[in-house]
Amino acid sequence: MISKSFIKSSLLFTLGGALPMVAGILLLPFYTNYLSDALYTQVLFYISISMLFQILFSFSIENYFGIKFTKLADQKTEQKRFTGTVSILLLLIGLVVLGLACLFGPALFSAIYRTELGMDFWPWGFISVLTGFFNSYFKAASICLIYLKKPGTFLLSNVVNFLVTVIISIGGLFLFPDSILGPMYGRLISGFVIFLIGLGVFRQNSIWVFDKEFLKDLFVFCVPYVFYVISGWVLMQVDRYILQAYIPNTELNAYDLLLKCFYGIEFIQNSLSAVIYPKVYEIWAKQELKGTSPESNRYFNVLTALNILQLIVFCIAIPWVYRLFVNNPAFFQSEAYIGVLASGYALRSILSFYLAGILFTGNVMVLLRIFGFSALLQILLTWPASHYFGLNGAILAGLITKVVQVLLCIWLAAKVFHYKYNAYKILLLPFSFLLLNSLQYYLQPVYTTWFYVLELLGFGILIYVLFSKEIRKVLGNFGWPGGN
Repeated sequence: MISKSFIKSSLLFTLGGALPMVAGILLLPFYTNYLSDALYTQVLFYISISMLFQILFSFSIENYFGIKFTKLADQKTEQKRFTGTVSILLLLIGLVVLGLACLFGPALFSAIYRTELGMDFWPWGFISVLTGFFNSYFKAASICLIYLKKPGTFLLSNVVNFLVTVIISIGGLFLFPDSILGPMYGRLISGFVIFLIGLGVFRQNSIWVFDKEFLKDLFVFCVPYVFYVISGWVLMQVDRYILQAYIPNTELNAYDLLLKCFYGIEFIQNSLSAVIYPKVYEIWAKQELKGTSPESNRYFNVLTALNILQLIVFCIAIPWVYRLFVNNPAFFQSEAYIGVLASGYALRSILSFYLAGILFTGNVMVLLRIFGFSALLQILLTWPASHYFGLNGAILAGLITKVVQVLLCIWLAAKVFHYKYNAYKILLLPFSFLLLNSLQYYLQPVYTTWFYVLELLGFGILIYVLFSKEIRKVLGNFGWPGGN
């Protein structure tokens, strides 16, 4: 029986965790309306830099924290020593990475960014790196709050982060027009505030020691995992770094804006997976054979159906949202490739299905092989494709990479976990969506609302025929209305 307190705390953690994403999406219309094309491009790259360095600063320690903290559940003193060790280690990594960034940052900026973009390491690049450090430290502290079961503090700290970021960013855009000062200092100052909050969380809930005994297991887990996370950053960001040399700023900005709008889709996908995974793990833990079952497959079938429906609704809604909040018509050109980008996100339900088995068995190296090869392939395909075909080439390279990533999952995951399922419900339905939207884009790259309305109708009928019983069953298992 799920208690009311569990539901309440889960809701608070979910709301708090969503606020950084909400802030990012909320600020997009202000960036598009108050920044020039060149300044918007600078901001998108500085944010990307901050995201990369956040990965480097964190060293994926936040992903290891919960595992070790849970294992020490019966040793409260050791839990506090471990928490203190993590805090000090993050500060030490921060000093080292900041030092290296200062030494090599200017040269790397000159090599990576074309001169016309006006990208400078001092001061904006360094500010981006420093913001990444602040955010990484706070993220680890946030994970600590989750395992300490302090949802109120978690939500309050994220609300503070949200308000400071939004207020300073928007205020700066009005007070200092034709400047990125507002967006950059909004992120920096909010980052410093949450860094102080994170420092307080660690100080109050730990014994401030650096215990080397914790380091061996930590490094064994984190070294491969951090490469896996970096691979994820490459898959999400590298196309814009390559495209900067081959397409105009206006086209690059429109592409970036649409991809950032997909953050909402990603959040919903991740939230659905977070709800489903504990259920299927509970099912698998009771089985002798570690593999899928008709009962666990039901959850992923529903995930597939919901994912496709939400993607079509997104394709219908986003042009209307653009015209409500975005005044610069240069960004409207991204409407043409909404569907083809959405088709790549349709494969996320397949990835969730296979990754669940990999994560259940704890095979981090399998994850690294899948995402590492995919990241390398993304770079190798995007570079020549962008050179010869511009944005169309980059989009095609991204789709090919996503397909290969799924095929790698099918091949490698089967070596560590047993999969048996209805191929049409898990595989063919998402691939049908991908094929239909890809053909529409490459045969007639013009946005037509009626295409997606008819698509919603067609897939809606198909999903109802295939999944209606399963959807009701899954709703019933969660105790939601409409289930049985």
